[in-house]
Amino acid sequence: MTPSTVRTPNGLDLTHHRLAPGAQLALTARPGQESALVLLRGRLTTTLPDGEHTIARTDPFAAPATGWYLPSHTAAGLTAGPDGADAVEVHAPVTAAPPESTEPTAITAPEREVRGHGSFERHVTTLLTPPRTAGLLLGETLALDGRWSTYPPHRHQHSNPPAETELQEAFAFRVRPATGFGVLLTYDDTVHDARPTVLTDTTLAAVPGGYHTIAAAAGHDLYYLWAAHGDTDTHLALHTDPAHAWLLTP
Repeated sequence: MTPSTVRTPNGLDLTHHRLAPGAQLALTARPGQESALVLLRGRLTTTLPDGEHTIARTDPFAAPATGWYLPSHTAAGLTAGPDGADAVEVHAPVTAAPPESTEPTAITAPEREVRGHGSFERHVTTLLTPPRTAGLLLGETLALDGRWSTYPPHRHQHSNPPAETELQEAFAFRVRPATGFGVLLTYDDTVHDARPTVLTDTTLAAVPGGYHTIAAAAGHDLYYLWAAHGDTDTHLALHTDPAHAWLLTP
């Protein structure tokens, strides 16, 4: 199946690969670029300088994240297992100090962090940040059973640290059951001007700027891989929409 790709204006891109059994994929971090691959489902094998590595994942909703990070000037050849594989390939320009390692390294997931509460409780796993990377931020979020996520609406559009940093973002979504949907809202000033995007299983989306928030349909679970990249900023500082900031008060 032809892979699908989404890009932000500042050079961040996500590509969703659906690999048939035994299919091969060449992953390359070109000069001035860093890359990552996160497995969503199936099995992948690669050979790195320290030997052969195989990763597997049954389901992004239940199993922890796994994959590889590739610093600039590195490459890896991947082979899908007997049941194929779904994976998301990520590329971003290098904008910070070189990463800690100059060789490809495995991505392993820390414990998921619970954020929010009640109808906007979600589970977040941060996978990559500097100094592990040269600017790329990467993670996963689960919004279960109709809950809101990336909520209250926030933006990271202006470089004004520590209050706010400028980062563009891209997402790869999955929905459970796959017949369901979710919604991404983006807006510049008020929610009255929001631009809705319907999220179905395997949707890719980009948010170059503005406030944004995400919701799963009732009775459905929503997963998304998120990647963020800034031209100069390398950490995430959010500015919550003042109209909804009261929701952050315990």
